[in-house]
Amino acid sequence: MTMRFLSIRQALARAALRAFSLAAALGAGVLLAGCGGMPMTQAEATATARDVPAGAVALGPFRTVAGGFLAAPGAVFGMPTRPGSGAYVKLLAPAAVALRGNDLLVADSGSGRVWRVDIALNTFSPIAGVTATLGSAVALGPDLSAWVLDGLSRQVQRFSRDARLLQSYRTDNAATSTAAFTLADGGGTLLLADDSQRQWLELRPAGARATPVRPGGTEPLDVRGVDALASAGDSVYVLDRNAAVVHVVRRDGQVTGKLGAGELKQPVAIAADRRGRVFVVDAQDRAIKLLRPGRPAQVFDAAQLRVQMIGGIAIDEQFLVVTDRLTGQVVIHSLREGPAP
Repeated sequence: MTMRFLSIRQALARAALRAFSLAAALGAGVLLAGCGGMPMTQAEATATARDVPAGAVALGPFRTVAGGFLAAPGAVFGMPTRPGSGAYVKLLAPAAVALRGNDLLVADSGSGRVWRVDIALNTFSPIAGVTATLGSAVALGPDLSAWVLDGLSRQVQRFSRDARLLQSYRTDNAATSTAAFTLADGGGTLLLADDSQRQWLELRPAGARATPVRPGGTEPLDVRGVDALASAGDSVYVLDRNAAVVHVVRRDGQVTGKLGAGELKQPVAIAADRRGRVFVVDAQDRAIKLLRPGRPAQVFDAAQLRVQMIGGIAIDEQFLVVTDRLTGQVVIHSLREGPAP
């Protein structure tokens, strides 16, 4: 019976993704934002289908999530017995966000709740036992487990897809101040940003002790802060708010480069993908800046992102996710990259 539910859900997910992607590519008619939000006009959809300039990335319309229906109790892997049959849930001030396939994880600082959203069925499932604040961080593992940095206890907890607590990660050092985290090694290693010690801690399953890694270059003060992390391949991207740069660091702590020097003003959040594209929220410019080695930053302002107050960001393959803390929406953009310059 479970396999039958999974097959139905996967078929629905594939159909939804194909429909929205095709509409975005063709620009035919009106492309609805989905899950609430304003519809995209034909002109907007057609504009995104034009050829992307060499070396640039274009944003295309995909969908907007402002709320959905509460999944019924006892649902199999988040799928209610009747999709859309539960009470309507509205996002208030979404902050941190993560996307993997059809699963969206949202830390709503307005309600203090962490939600797992099925964007194909438009259903919301709560994750109990954690409190969402502006300092929360979330991630989705390759097995779709939810990783949440609790906004109050400052510990990272991992939940199964049916919201069971699987593991809790906390450091033994009382002086450690966990600011953020990222997953590395295909989800097998947890990297905890420790802003008080200008380092990160590597934790692996099976109760292994945390291994501290302090990024450093030729000078002791090259790295002024480890405020947020993103991982891609063998590189860790360290957001340094004091220096207003992103350090490119090997896993052994050796700094190999910098991104955003002279281009970032007030960086507050970071996301990266396996292509080495690094997206940074710049609060002063109210924009997201795409950083790549040897190229000037590409800037997406709030109007292009269809938001008013940028909160959290996430990247999943060809999709960029942005939260709007003012209007209570999560906007998902498709990404199209032009040919190499």
